[in-house]
Amino acid sequence: MEMQPGQMAYDRASTVFSPDGRLFQVEYALQAIQMGGTAVAVTYEGGIVFVAYRNLPVSSLADAGSIEKSFAIDTGLGCVTAGLIADSRVLVEFLRVEAQRHRLLYNEVAPYTLLGSSLGTLLQQYTQYGGTRPFAVSLLLGGFTNGVPGLIELDPSGATIGWKAYAIGRNRRAVADFLEEKIPDKRTEETAFQLAVQAVAEGSQTPFPPDALDVSILTPESELHRVAPAEIARRVQGMPFIGTPDRSGGKSNAKA
Repeated sequence: MEMQPGQMAYDRASTVFSPDGRLFQVEYALQAIQMGGTAVAVTYEGGIVFVAYRNLPVSSLADAGSIEKSFAIDTGLGCVTAGLIADSRVLVEFLRVEAQRHRLLYNEVAPYTLLGSSLGTLLQQYTQYGGTRPFAVSLLLGGFTNGVPGLIELDPSGATIGWKAYAIGRNRRAVADFLEEKIPDKRTEETAFQLAVQAVAEGSQTPFPPDALDVSILTPESELHRVAPAEIARRVQGMPFIGTPDRSGGKSNAKA
């Protein structure tokens, strides 16, 4: 993001609007999210597939499995994040507490739309009080209404938008355009999985190994299920953009 003349007078705090109505600290948070990996969620009949690219540790001493981008909230509730991992943990904990509070009060799973509204309010509050900064995280929160899957996107401004498939993180716009072009009207779990992995690959500039994918599946009557690395490797076997020196073939096939 290029610094415009006079911008420095308005980007010192998230509570100050520029003359053209912009909150630069929120825009900076969005830029920080773009530095992270791509995350995608695709609904299908009966569930939601979450796929995220994670930067693998350089050191062989590190446990790659400890890097999580998708999180269980409650039965039939889950999310995937893009941005600062530390910030995402705070927001995920907020969602979990809100979900449990609703369950204790009403003896039911919290509607994902209600959780999205509550989190959106929290995110918005961090843009209007001095001494705070916006969370540098975007989330795709998934849940079900009478068995029908749905998604809500939340960004640092606190805006909430519903989708049947969407992308956050690096190259979000290009990946979202890919999803809009390729998504079929009727989707099975396998169709949604293939589309989500292809979309994540669309946001990557280089090939990547299966270990770089965090894949989870959400269904109405169970908690978020994280797919094992061995299973991911089996399901992506043969995809031209996974672990190959030349990804051009994968992109041309995806856009054909």
